[in-house]
Amino acid sequence: MFSIVGLNGAGKTTIIKLLCRLYEPTNGKIYINDIPIEDYEIHSYIKLVSAVFQDYKLFSYSILDNIKPNIDLSEAKKISAEVGIIDKIESLEYGFDSIIGKSYDKQGVEMSGGQKQKIAIARALAKKASLLIMDEPTSALDPIAEADIYKNFNALALNKTAIYISHRMSSSIFYDKIMVLYNGKITDFDSHKNLMNNHDSLYYKLFTTQAKNYKMDEISK
Repeated sequence: MFSIVGLNGAGKTTIIKLLCRLYEPTNGKIYINDIPIEDYEIHSYIKLVSAVFQDYKLFSYSILDNIKPNIDLSEAKKISAEVGIIDKIESLEYGFDSIIGKSYDKQGVEMSGGQKQKIAIARALAKKASLLIMDEPTSALDPIAEADIYKNFNALALNKTAIYISHRMSSSIFYDKIMVLYNGKITDFDSHKNLMNNHDSLYYKLFTTQAKNYKMDEISK
């Protein structure tokens, strides 16, 4: 598992979209197992990739179908518990059969941004993919819920290659390696501990700057 960090516009989301084959590289090549990704049959390739983007979408279906059509209810409950949304779902009158939104059903449920984000994460985990990509997947979560996702991410991403993008640098400490991007180039790729040993690195500056902001927030309270 590794995370990708960098300033805005550094190319973090672009890398992810290239890996998902939403973009084609204009030059250079991307290899997986020493094979260019364009050599893989597209539909077979997509089956192996599961992603949550910043601009994820849920549909006016039941919560169960949003997680995964035809998923076994017991599996949906297990995944929902892992991402911390099970209590909310089971408190609803129709539980997992509740329709999200009221566009097509007046009895549909309105959910908060954080709750919908957890369902989007559950959907990504329900797909039997070997590559799990999370692009700012916790931006709408409160700090406690976000910390729970981070702490449980190793278990959630079991037996998967996981790539995580977040502007919240505190999440980086949970991952094996961190890729640092600057102006579209990789400037560092190492563990949090090793990157923090270089006080002149971009990663050190990003991490310590954000840590200072958190301390200022605590003082202001």
